[in-house]
Amino acid sequence: MPSKPKRVLVAGFDAFDNLDVNPSQVVVETLVSSIKLPGRKGEVLLDTLILPTCCNKAWSKLKRKLDANKNAYEAVILTGVAAKREKISLERFALNIRDYRIKDNGGHQYLDELIEKGAPDALKTGLSVAAMSKALVKNGVVCEVSNHAGTFICNEVYFKCLRYQEKQPNPASVLFVHLPLPQTYTKSLKAAKPTRPVAKGLGINGMLDAVEQIIVLTVS
Repeated sequence: MPSKPKRVLVAGFDAFDNLDVNPSQVVVETLVSSIKLPGRKGEVLLDTLILPTCCNKAWSKLKRKLDANKNAYEAVILTGVAAKREKISLERFALNIRDYRIKDNGGHQYLDELIEKGAPDALKTGLSVAAMSKALVKNGVVCEVSNHAGTFICNEVYFKCLRYQEKQPNPASVLFVHLPLPQTYTKSLKAAKPTRPVAKGLGINGMLDAVEQIIVLTVS
């Protein structure tokens, strides 16, 4: 009998601060419903979710999705935008801290507060981001390993998702991926002289290709 397809949940965020559009939302909404595994039989089925950039609403929406699909996901990939970065960033740690530079879309602005009292200062993804980054660079993606996901909503949702999975009998892998602005990523791609044709990697298309590769690497 054929093996059961693997399922992955991929989430992005809506626009906030001065952004008219959040590239993570565009990438997630552009993903197809399934991805074939290169060189292997089978495919990865994708569920997608757009989270509001609000501390309470974001985790509440993600938790409802996870609760409704207990033990269904092989991995949860969270994506967000880091407007000042030039590369796609694979986040190694989530920090147990709320320290918002700006108000979130719900008007909240926490400064120097714990996300969860009594929890560790940081949680680490179980995935090998160093190996993943190396594989992505080899395949034409401009990316890097980052040691934490900031102190805003991206980090908070990452921390809560990692904490949630710790308590599950069959925990899913969790990874946060920060995306630069599309125009910035295009410049980075051109400067890096990628192995793939640059036209394929321009802007959103390049980041979409990268996220699809990350999905495959996460379940491989």
